[in-house]
Amino acid sequence: MRRFVVGALVCVGLWSKAGAAVVVPSPGQVLQVLREEAVLVFDPLTGQQTTLIQHVFSGTAAPFGLIVPTPRPAAARTVPDRLMAALDATLHPKAAVHRVLDLRVTSWVGSCALQEVGDIVPEGEQNTTASGSAGTTATLGTAPEPLHDWMLEHGFTLTPAQAIFLDEVRARGWSLTGVVVRPPSFDGPLPETLRGPVISLAHEAEEPAFAAGHPPEALVAERGPPAPPLEVAVLTEWPVALDASTSPEPSYLDAVEGRDVARIAAMGGEPRWSFRRDGTMTQFPIERPSGPGFLRFVRTAPRPPIKPAPEPITRVHRVGVPAEALLAVAAFLAWGWLRWGRRRADPPGRMTF
Repeated sequence: MRRFVVGALVCVGLWSKAGAAVVVPSPGQVLQVLREEAVLVFDPLTGQQTTLIQHVFSGTAAPFGLIVPTPRPAAARTVPDRLMAALDATLHPKAAVHRVLDLRVTSWVGSCALQEVGDIVPEGEQNTTASGSAGTTATLGTAPEPLHDWMLEHGFTLTPAQAIFLDEVRARGWSLTGVVVRPPSFDGPLPETLRGPVISLAHEAEEPAFAAGHPPEALVAERGPPAPPLEVAVLTEWPVALDASTSPEPSYLDAVEGRDVARIAAMGGEPRWSFRRDGTMTQFPIERPSGPGFLRFVRTAPRPPIKPAPEPITRVHRVGVPAEALLAVAAFLAWGWLRWGRRRADPPGRMTF
């Protein structure tokens, strides 16, 4: 009966490519993963890996689920966003702030008029990405029953392609972790995108590994949107390369001091990190593989540091200048010019008849 109920729900939700984490929506909910970032912290001495994942979704206000594969059963939880922000600041350095002054003509009279319903919010004042999502994790393991119970408990749906994909992941010995994502409440319009919680998964590992594949498309058009971009960074004692015939060129590679590793870990209150010493951070932009796409990283020879160019930051300061004030200044200047011209035409002491 349990399998029949789940099978009856699989075609109700609308799904799009979801990357390493399988998105399981509520019935009638449309979701799409727009971006995915992962950081693997691997300690070769203890054989422990802590995987940090964060996604950016299309805007939604309803709770939904994520199913994340790991090589071994993981101790999962959500950690503060500042942890991923600190890592992102290392991998994507920012340049100095370039400030620009933008003068705009406004109107005192026009500001007194009521805006009609549906007026467009001025550019730059829109809240396009929302943060503050909460997450509740659950270890689902390798058996199908815990996944079925978790899906039924929260009212989530699976497509047939997703169900086949998860069966293949479990058949290869990988464990599953479920995460219920609850977006923050919105008083105004729904933001365009939603930044999900930072998910921390600590598990045993023989080498850094990550599942980067996605299920084949099932309920979307044949020429749907491309798979979301993926960036995977590995922090361990040495530089790493992708265990493949051709490894992509890293976008970032540099040494990290142990005190910086401990400082970043403390930002997220991450006690499971056993790796707290000097190491190397290596990041790769990776194209989505087909199937489960299990990625494994191996030790490689030292090489010169690779750092991306700092991303420019432009902050625009908008200043509104009332049109009425400009007209008043223009009238004052015209009056002064005429008065000065009259004084030149009629100097003091000159008699006119």
